[in-house]
Amino acid sequence: MKKISIYSKNKAFQEDLSGQIKLVEPEIEITEIEDKEAEIILVDEDKEIINSIREQNKETPIILFSSHMDVFDSSDMVIKKPFRLEKFLHSFYEGTLLPKIRRKECISFKEYHLYPAKKEIEIQTDGKIIKLTEKEVIILKYLYQNAPQCVNKDDLLENVWGYCADVTTHTIETHIYRLRQKVEQEGGSQLILTENNGYRLNI
Repeated sequence: MKKISIYSKNKAFQEDLSGQIKLVEPEIEITEIEDKEAEIILVDEDKEIINSIREQNKETPIILFSSHMDVFDSSDMVIKKPFRLEKFLHSFYEGTLLPKIRRKECISFKEYHLYPAKKEIEIQTDGKIIKLTEKEVIILKYLYQNAPQCVNKDDLLENVWGYCADVTTHTIETHIYRLRQKVEQEGGSQLILTENNGYRLNI
């Protein structure tokens, strides 16, 4: 990755993040969001600008830094604020930050096609399409990113819910149960496996 764009109304945040990224990857060029040659776009707390960017740029992945994990919109990934800069930069450096998929593609595993942008999962064997909530999509994408490893409940709390005060492991268990029921009752095979006090995608 050689060129990225960063946008924030908070110029101090934008300059600090740019500087930290340059420390990790000196070869990276930080550009304006209008630059269509950017390989990734980082946006801080601005849903409207994301929608505007997406109208002009359908392909470039967008990461949104947000105080609310429920905000998904047209971004490809949401990072909950406050976030651990060291962890973010490590993921950035290692190239594991983005999902393994772009918006116009789908995640395929077993007999399933997951379409994150449409919030749909299709059972390939019979063509059934099941609508998902934003949270269910985020859960499946995060499990896919980490497959075939098991993701423990604390990891899900941090990366899907952002350790919200009113979220407990019971909340995770309920979401996973409902997601399984929603998909598997339509004829799909087992979607998510429970292992070692956590979950993994059945791929």
